[in-house]
This record gives sequence, C-alpha cells and structure tokens, in this order.
Amino acid sequence: MEEFMFLKPRKMKHPQNGMTLEYLEKQSAIAALLVSEDGKKGYFVEQFRPGLKKNSIEVIAGLIDPGEIDMDALYREVSEEGGYNKEDYDIIYTEKKPLAISPGYTEEKLSLYILKLKNGATQKSLHLDEGEELEGKWFDFNEVLEKSEDFKTFYLVKVYELLNFQNK
Repeated sequence: MEEFMFLKPRKMKHPQNGMTLEYLEKQSAIAALLVSEDGKKGYFVEQFRPGLKKNSIEVIAGLIDPGEIDMDALYREVSEEGGYNKEDYDIIYTEKKPLAISPGYTEEKLSLYILKLKNGATQKSLHLDEGEELEGKWFDFNEVLEKSEDFKTFYLVKVYELLNFQNK
C-alpha cells in the first residue's frame, strides 16, 4: 500500500468479540471560529477538500504537530490562516475536552475554540503551509451555515449562537 503522510491505516481486534476492526491513526487537530469585534460575522477559510471533491467553507483549523500542545497549535493556525496574533483576540469559548471526530474510523480528536477579535485588531499577512491554498472571508453566520457542509464549522457556529442566546 502506498504510504500516506497524515493517515496510517491500522487494524485491531475488538476487545470483546475478537472481530478485526480497521481504523486510521491520525494526529489530532484544533478548530477555531474567529468572530468579528461586533460579534456579527465570522472569519472562514475556503479551500479544496478531497472528501467533498470541491471547495469547502470552514472555520480555521489545523493539525497539532508532534510535541505541540493544542493551545500552541491554535495560536499558530490562527496566525497562519487568519493573519491574527494571540494579542488580537480573546478566547471566549473552549470545549471542555477534545472531541472524537469519527470514533468508528479514526483516532483524531478536535480541540474547539471560539475567539473574538479585540477592538482595533488588524489582520496581518497569512503564512500558509507549503501546498496550502485557501482564501479567508468574513461571512454572516446564517450565510455560512447555508454554504458550508463542514461539521466542525456548523458545530462552532451553533455553539456561538447558543452562547449569544443565553446571554440575552
């Protein structure tokens, strides 16, 4: 089998019935909804996704590198894909623990955050990884929910809406 860079197919025996199970060993990741100063829009990235075979509109996200903690990956990814440094925003929501993406087929867990830009924060240039092609755009939340098919994006937007509803 051809070697993959990020996905490693594995097999294991089910601990109770001995059935052979297949899964992917994959490093965990972060995802962050970046909200505008006024709280009315979010910053989303559009990029090609092979699972959809088309472009996808998503929150900022990226893998946690070996030896890196999730907070360092958060700061790095928001800077790379969003152009904002940690001094430019407040973390207004952190999921209590990393959540399994699809526990039936991968080990990957996702650390989830919602960030709100501080007044006067200005976007710097993006620092994309080699081969990474994406474009960042500000969208109204309803608009992105209509356009996106990405679960982590839906989840974080809905959590943000719920937080706003509870604070009214």
